[in-house]
Amino acid sequence: MSEKFRPQFHFAPRAGWMNDPNGLIRVDGVYHLFFQHDPDSALQGPMHWGHARSTDLVHWEELAVALYPTALGTCFSGSAIETAEGALKLFHTAHQSVDGRDFQTQCLVHADRALTSFTSEPANPVIDNPGLECFRDPKVIWHAATARWIMAVTLGQSIGFYSSTDLVDWRFESAFGEADGRHSDGPWECPDLLAMQAPDGSEHWVLLVGIGSGAYGAGSGSQYFIGQFDGHRFVNANTPETELWLDYGRDFYAAQSFFDRSGAVPVNIAWASNWLYARSTQTQAFRGVMSLPREMDLVEKPDGLRVAQQIPEGVKQAFGSTAGASGSYRQDIALNLGIGEQGAIALFGEREPHFVVHRTSDLTATVQTIRAEVAGMPDFAHDYLVELAYPANGPLTLELYVDRGLVELGTCDGLVWVTNLFFPEHPAGAIAVTTLQAFENA
Repeated sequence: MSEKFRPQFHFAPRAGWMNDPNGLIRVDGVYHLFFQHDPDSALQGPMHWGHARSTDLVHWEELAVALYPTALGTCFSGSAIETAEGALKLFHTAHQSVDGRDFQTQCLVHADRALTSFTSEPANPVIDNPGLECFRDPKVIWHAATARWIMAVTLGQSIGFYSSTDLVDWRFESAFGEADGRHSDGPWECPDLLAMQAPDGSEHWVLLVGIGSGAYGAGSGSQYFIGQFDGHRFVNANTPETELWLDYGRDFYAAQSFFDRSGAVPVNIAWASNWLYARSTQTQAFRGVMSLPREMDLVEKPDGLRVAQQIPEGVKQAFGSTAGASGSYRQDIALNLGIGEQGAIALFGEREPHFVVHRTSDLTATVQTIRAEVAGMPDFAHDYLVELAYPANGPLTLELYVDRGLVELGTCDGLVWVTNLFFPEHPAGAIAVTTLQAFENA
């Protein structure tokens, strides 16, 4: 059993397989994280819903498996809601294979207030398959303006919207995305839809979409769209070819926000892995890790509104400030670079840099993110650039979180994040920040 890479502050299951976060909801001050789970194998098998809870987004208690496969199929991804009367409901995709093809329907589950007892709706599936091989991942929200429930669901290369007043009878409203954002040979997945306020107080809608292959860093990634949603259709505020990314790393997928009736700042969590190599990551007892939670906000930039993300203050404080025996720490880095100069960050006591920051002009820079090959993990190595703005008055500040091989790097006031898994020989090794030339001459 290998626990070398078990994180201290990122959630991972005790044992078995984990992928997408599901059913994120905050109830009575408690955060509940459900997740795609095979409790019997770390290699991925029949999907269940695992379950963990936390009061501070730092310490997680794993609970009993919540949802098991039924006659309708295994339990694919979905969401959770709380009604105005305080009732709790889960929605998930039931998945089975029919004549060698995927067959997926949407199902409703009733839960008690403690989220410890779960009963399937007798009318399941509440939405039957409309003839699509990819029809999954229901995200349900309340749309106050039309006083209806809205479900966003994957329709292959687009996102469909359904409406309901009773959570059982659903009506198709529209679809979005066939000509917008990034597309690849795989489907869009795990949508999320949330209303957010711009700095001027106006309301805008943010649609999160997972792309299983062909994302910015190759493989899986999480893109988003900003626009308006009237309860019937989503209208993109940007040009169709505009691509916006929650994270530019290789390991931030299927991001979901917590349903929270308190009106708190929206918080998301993503699966910190990539379908290119998720089944071959270097752990044995468990496979799969979640990202740190991130608070989401809209900020105004020259190109329009954009999503900025910040690690909650309580999570920041949980990390120590320097690398030590635990291999879990947070470090703020300030780089004062002249035009053409490069700064480098090496982790885990290794001699080669993992990130190289190059100031390319007065107001621009790039982050080169580098990862070496790991035996048994095809497509894991990478070397690519992320463009970002260099502050007019400098320095460029970076916020680094390292947790036993899982690294999250934020900059540009939360507009740019890079999340990458590493499997170093010494996860607790020291960090070094210097010029690229110093590394090359060492």
